[in-house]
Amino acid sequence: MDLRKLRSELLDRNRDNVSRTASYLELYAWTRDHGPELPWLFMAHLVSRNAGYLMSDLARRIAGTADPTVAAAMRTLFVLLERGNFLIFYDAWHHVLSYLAGDPLRAPRVPVFMCEAWARFDRGRDERQLVLDLVHNEQNLIERRAVHHPELAPGMLLLDLIEASGREKPLVFPPPDASEIRVSGFKQLARRIAAGQRIFDEVVADTTRRQAMFEWALAHPHTGSRAIYGGTPGPTVREAWPIDTVRGLWPHVHADPEPDPAYP
Repeated sequence: MDLRKLRSELLDRNRDNVSRTASYLELYAWTRDHGPELPWLFMAHLVSRNAGYLMSDLARRIAGTADPTVAAAMRTLFVLLERGNFLIFYDAWHHVLSYLAGDPLRAPRVPVFMCEAWARFDRGRDERQLVLDLVHNEQNLIERRAVHHPELAPGMLLLDLIEASGREKPLVFPPPDASEIRVSGFKQLARRIAAGQRIFDEVVADTTRRQAMFEWALAHPHTGSRAIYGGTPGPTVREAWPIDTVRGLWPHVHADPEPDPAYP
């Protein structure tokens, strides 16, 4: 596999949730074979799968509501999820592949925090610390660019209401895992980071469990439908949210990351 060529495919691989989710798994499989294994990539695959399930849930609920205001809020929530999914992949695909290819990691294309994190990993090969650093980076990356973007506020308000009502669904992980992890406070940066830590510690850290989930993921390509694991059948992400439709919902949904002085 030509890692630099893979890096150059960023735009195509970042076109939707399905392509991102598959790309994370493909690159994770490569690191397993060639080293160093990067379990964050498998975590990103699992979390991106869950984003796809939520996206498909929203499409099904939009189709079932007669209230245009609620439907509009649901579409904005989808945009918030898609924007966050896009930004994390945009950032991580570049610096993970640059690291694996042995290319220099320099700001501003790579966040200063991650330049330092990769250097720490080189010195100590601490798998868990690298995962936590990547979680810290990705959640700060989307904090103001997606989660608290003023134009996406109606979507965040709807998510607040879903959480307050107790209808927030737990994240779903492949067999044999039975963990029930909820963020329960998505708009709070610390809660999202803590959820990422729990996913690693409770789901991914155990290498036997990780192997079983990896084999399941390879055998069950992601579509976004919950039917893939026996959940409520629904549309796939690509059926529910064609790319041209998505890009018409908000002009910035697939724009390059805007500057954030608080997290350069």
